Amino acid sequence: MLRNFQAAVDDWDEVCTALGAWEAQQLTPDDSGEAAQQHHRWVTELLSWGHLVQRATQQPEFPDKKLAARVDARLRHLEDKLALWHGDKAPAEQDRILQAAFK
Repeated sequence: MLRNFQAAVDDWDEVCTALGAWEAQQLTPDDSGEAAQQHHRWVTELLSWGHLVQRATQQPEFPDKKLAARVDARLRHLEDKLALWHGDKAPAEQDRILQAAFK
C-alpha cells in the first residue's frame, strides 16, 4: 500500500514541477486573464490534494519521513506560488519568495 501511495505522491509532484514550465510560458506578472484564472484553479487543486496527502504523512506511524518532508516542502512551494501570482504580497515578500525559489 505504501508503494502505491508513494507513486501517487510522485505523480502529484511531477504535475507540480510541470506547472513551473507552464508558468514560464503562459504567465506574466500583470496577467489577469484566462491563463491566470486557470493557474489559480490548478494551484488550488494541487494544494487541496497535497493537504490530503499531508494528513496521512503527518501521522506518527507513517514510516517514510523523507516522503513526508517532501510533501511538506512541495506544499510550501505551492503556497508561495499562490501568494506570488494571486495574492497581494508586498514587493519585499515577493522578492523573498523569488529568492527562495531560485536558490
